[in-house]
Amino acid sequence: MLPNTAATKQRSSRRSSTSRLKSPTMTTLFLISATAVLFSTSTTTTSTLPLFAMADGGADDQDADNNNYYYGGNGDDDNTSYNNKKYFDDQYSAENPYAADGSILYWTDFAIFPKRCVSWNGVDQIKFDMYEKSYKHCSDSPMGTYLTPVSTFVNAYLNQLTTNAADEGYEDYEVPEVAAAYAQCGQGPQVNGVQYYYQVGCSDTNPLALAINIYEDNTCTTPSEVDGYDDSNLQIDLNLPFQKCTPCVVWMDKNDDEVDDQYYVNKQKNAPLCSNAWAEKEDCSGSCNRKTGYSIKEGWNKADKVLLTILTLFGFGMCISIVSKRQKMSHKDALLEQAAISAAGLQQSHILGSFGLLILIIIVFALLGLKKITWALLLMLNIVLFAYLMKLTVDGSVKETVIGPDGKIVPDVDSDEEDDYDEEDDEGDYQNPTLPPRQTELPEIA
Repeated sequence: MLPNTAATKQRSSRRSSTSRLKSPTMTTLFLISATAVLFSTSTTTTSTLPLFAMADGGADDQDADNNNYYYGGNGDDDNTSYNNKKYFDDQYSAENPYAADGSILYWTDFAIFPKRCVSWNGVDQIKFDMYEKSYKHCSDSPMGTYLTPVSTFVNAYLNQLTTNAADEGYEDYEVPEVAAAYAQCGQGPQVNGVQYYYQVGCSDTNPLALAINIYEDNTCTTPSEVDGYDDSNLQIDLNLPFQKCTPCVVWMDKNDDEVDDQYYVNKQKNAPLCSNAWAEKEDCSGSCNRKTGYSIKEGWNKADKVLLTILTLFGFGMCISIVSKRQKMSHKDALLEQAAISAAGLQQSHILGSFGLLILIIIVFALLGLKKITWALLLMLNIVLFAYLMKLTVDGSVKETVIGPDGKIVPDVDSDEEDDYDEEDDEGDYQNPTLPPRQTELPEIA
């Protein structure tokens, strides 16, 4: 009878395994391999603990005091809880700064760029861009362009200044008094029995500056305007960082002994300027962005008007001098100038027409309040007039010198300043010959 093959193979296998384990070398290798497998399994389980803890914690509680969400455990082991929390904060703030509801939880990598102060829908507001990567210094594409009320932005900026001062250890820091007093609508002076109110807002003359505006009601919604301006004589003592890339989180040099464990986490979460401006923001895209591109009230201030008058009078004076010198221009110089104009393919009427058109364009831009292009065109026009006037002056003062074959200077007979000779003083030594007396009697004929 044949033996059971399967049972024979199992017994043979057990005997073979037993014989292998009886070898000292094989027994040592087996123990080392088993230890390595157990260590690898334990490490994998420990490293994945924070990830599971975050998944189990849920998104119901955003508070830093809730250990189930941030710490990843039940709070029995303090060291494990703190390490898991630190791991979570590092990963969350670096890779995903947003909370579950879409709000920004960590402001570490964000930056704000205040652009200008504008008036939109009857409210003075700060127009700003928000950037997700502050290390690029606002050189990349922004998240968007937004508006927030001036009062909200000023309050947020004052809180940011106070936070920075406290972080640097300045215990005696005081916020700007006027800006803090009128960041919200406040009582102003009485004029002729009428009560007025003050609130910080946009400057009427500079879109990159603030001013204390005057209002007729205690809610600061009805401005008190005179000739279209509502700025008061009260000077504001605060300058916002317009046209500057400002990081939302400003780090200070701190020793680890000076701060507690929550300092760095709270620093990333508490950004007064960015968080408040973001919370009260209004999207400014499309027509809003176009219409608030520049301030219509920018206009010409007193200094601009004085300089504009000086440049205009200077140009007008040069035009009169040019006309006067052209009238005294010699015929030869006039022909040479006409030949140069013809060689360029132009006529004198073309030059005069372009000159008049340029003056008209400058006047239109000045009336529209486009200061930069008006200054550029006016300066260019004055430079051209000054250069042509200098040319006429030099050409009129320099005479052409002609040297003859004998090395002597030949006088310019074509010159307009040719001397008149006096015939009586320049007769010379020549005398007419004496003719014999004329016979008056006829000879006799024989």
